Amino acid sequence: MEIICYSCGRGENPENTIEGIRHCQTINPDWRIEMDIQLTSDGQLVLFHDYETKRITGVDKLINELSLKEVNELNAGYNFKIEEAYIYRTAPIKIPTLREVFRAFPKAKLLLDIHTNNPKVVKIFLDLIDLEFKAGDFFIASEYDEIIKQLKKERPNWTYAVPAKEAKKMLYSSFLYLDCLFPIQSDILMIPMKYGNINVLRNRVINHAKKRNKKIWAWMYEGEEVRTVNSVEEIEALRALGIDGVFTDYPKLIKNKLE
Repeated sequence: MEIICYSCGRGENPENTIEGIRHCQTINPDWRIEMDIQLTSDGQLVLFHDYETKRITGVDKLINELSLKEVNELNAGYNFKIEEAYIYRTAPIKIPTLREVFRAFPKAKLLLDIHTNNPKVVKIFLDLIDLEFKAGDFFIASEYDEIIKQLKKERPNWTYAVPAKEAKKMLYSSFLYLDCLFPIQSDILMIPMKYGNINVLRNRVINHAKKRNKKIWAWMYEGEEVRTVNSVEEIEALRALGIDGVFTDYPKLIKNKLE
């Protein structure tokens, strides 16, 4: 079963940071690292999940309205807390660019999750990959179907996670026994075990994906918050269902428990 460090292991380091990536690499360099990508106002790709910056940095701005220079003034660790202490408020850390990640970690296994629906991101992303990470080990994800569609058109041989619209069609067709009408086009189905009050990882859904030789990567819950897989018991329960990979916030914790 593959272990994926969600948001660069956000439970143990500030999410989407060089510090988080480095930590994940020291835990196990074979584990894949998921990171979120946004586009700045001057066309730079940076690691950031939300459109709003306040949850992470304490500053109420929109990431896509900021230049890279302005982004560099924000503290990616401002709201990260360890044992009730905000340790990075006096030792700020920066929001990295994707270029910096490629250069610092050329051998890392990455899951690049594009969190902007700005169509300009496609060419900028392709150009950066070709220039800095063409031979790298990476998979592509995005909740935006049009972004995935355009990337597939340009790079059909890359490995893609199922985008939101395709995932919904797949899930609905499984529940309604209409699997044959909605074949899965992408390579990896990334879904929570439970979404709100709905149990998503039913046998019908799992069998749908397995019949088509598609991998399933899972986390435990999605609603207002995301809860990843953070215990060996949860890993073993998902393994028993035939799940191929799990997302965790706590790579060090999981490694220690698996040993």
